[in-house]
Amino acid sequence: MQLLSTRRRRIATAVATAALVAAPLVGAPLVGAVAASAATATGTVDTTGNPGPALTVRAQPTAASEAVGKRSDGATVTIVCQTYGQQVTGTYGTTRIWDRIRSGGYVSDAFIRTGSDGLVAPLCPGTTTPTEPTPSAAVKATIAAARSMTGKYPYSWGGGSYSGPTQGICCSPSGIDDRQTVGFDCSGLVEYAFAKGAGLRLSSTSRSQYSDGPRVPISQLRAGDLVFWSSSSRTTTGIHHVALYVGDGRIVEADRVSGPDLRVRAFSTGETGVMPSVVRPIG
Repeated sequence: MQLLSTRRRRIATAVATAALVAAPLVGAPLVGAVAASAATATGTVDTTGNPGPALTVRAQPTAASEAVGKRSDGATVTIVCQTYGQQVTGTYGTTRIWDRIRSGGYVSDAFIRTGSDGLVAPLCPGTTTPTEPTPSAAVKATIAAARSMTGKYPYSWGGGSYSGPTQGICCSPSGIDDRQTVGFDCSGLVEYAFAKGAGLRLSSTSRSQYSDGPRVPISQLRAGDLVFWSSSSRTTTGIHHVALYVGDGRIVEADRVSGPDLRVRAFSTGETGVMPSVVRPIG
């Protein structure tokens, strides 16, 4: 899609919502609620490939720990408990969750398909749960500004600016004319939130917001960061959506979906098309 210099043009696509997700804390994993009353759980090794390489089992929850075995790609493992260790990026995103398996040792949950981005087994004895640091006042105000618009306005293609909701434009890739719809699109909501909450003027398209930076790896995601979605190639030119990460595994976004278009929802870094870097307008 060609971006025009005078009008906002973005592609808004519905993003799959995970039923049970959590998000990386600052230097922390995608974590979620412990599965109720689960004594053990099972998972499948997935190291990517056909088949992928075997997954190394470690004596401790760190990649530098002694190797105590291997599990082949596609193998089923029994998870007796889970803990937090070294942050690892793998098939299922970035996480510090490690799974202690019945046969002994630990494997990174980034390579285990369990059907959830959160915990699926009890915490191992002695585990300390990571916590997010307190966001700055500017970040809190930005998040509050974005949240204040949720449920109040519809999605409007090309709508929204640093000053608030506006009429949209014509026409979306599917031919929708939003010239009579007052609201926000994804980058319009972001533009408003940072102007209202932190006094920052951001660019007006999702692609330019990503290009403007500053960027950090998504493994360092924290409240106040901007998350971006791209085409399957995950290139800058394929970016079509942006959302504000608000902490605790959730984002606030404007999207043309069933239900409220401006909403807070659960988020996983493993979602299709998520860019490997986030933008941190507030340092």
